[in-house]
This record gives sequence, structure tokens and C-alpha cells, in this order.
Amino acid sequence: MLRWLLVAAALVAFPAAAETATRLADAGFALERPWPAAARTGAYDRTTLTIYSPGLTFWVDVAALQSGDHLVLDLQGPDGGLMAARDVPIDLTKDRYFAFAGAKRPSRGWTRGAYTGWVQVTRGDLIVFEHAIQIILP
Repeated sequence: MLRWLLVAAALVAFPAAAETATRLADAGFALERPWPAAARTGAYDRTTLTIYSPGLTFWVDVAALQSGDHLVLDLQGPDGGLMAARDVPIDLTKDRYFAFAGAKRPSRGWTRGAYTGWVQVTRGDLIVFEHAIQIILP
């Protein structure tokens, strides 16, 4: 009977731990400053970059951040150069946090190729989450 109770307790504990693990709720690109409500309803799902787009912003909606975490965002151009970066220290535990980093269109227009948005969450010296996505200008 005691063995069954321990197994049952373990089965209940693991789903709760999984629900509190830092994870990406959503991420994408926008051509202007993104807004959390718009992102969460899919307003930026069909973003298409052209050489004339006014800007390019990489946004993330991250779940289960803990006090002391750092949310780091980078936006890299086709040549691998850093176009925008942001390091957000998290001072209070957050169920959900929306952040973005972006750049305005260069005077010569956007360069064709893949633009990469990269997000990382660090907790002390550990990387607890990392993800990258791309948008391509053909």
C-alpha cells in the first residue's frame, strides 16, 4: 500500500513540475512594434518581410520565468551580424512575459536572406531555455 501511495504521489508531482518549466508560449516576427494582445491572437502569424518593410522585430511570449532569470533576445541579419539585442532581468516570478527586440529598415533596404531571432533564458550560470526562428527575405 505504501509503495502505491509513493508511485501515485510521484505521478501527481511530475505534471505540476512540467507545467512550471520555462517554455516558449509563442514567438515570431512583426514589421513594427508588436503588442502582446495582438501576438496572442495571431496578428503576426503571416508576417512577410520585403526590402521596403519599415522595420523588423523579433518577439517572444515566454511562460514560467522565475525571479533572477535573464531573458536574452538577439536579432541577427543574413550575414550573422547583430541587428538588435535585449537582456531583460526578471525581478519577479512571471507566469507569462512578452518581450521584443527590433531594428528599423536600413537606408539601402533590407538584405535578402535569413533573419534569425534567438531567445535564451538563463538562471544563474545555467541556460534553462534556448530557441531560434527565422524569417526569409527571398
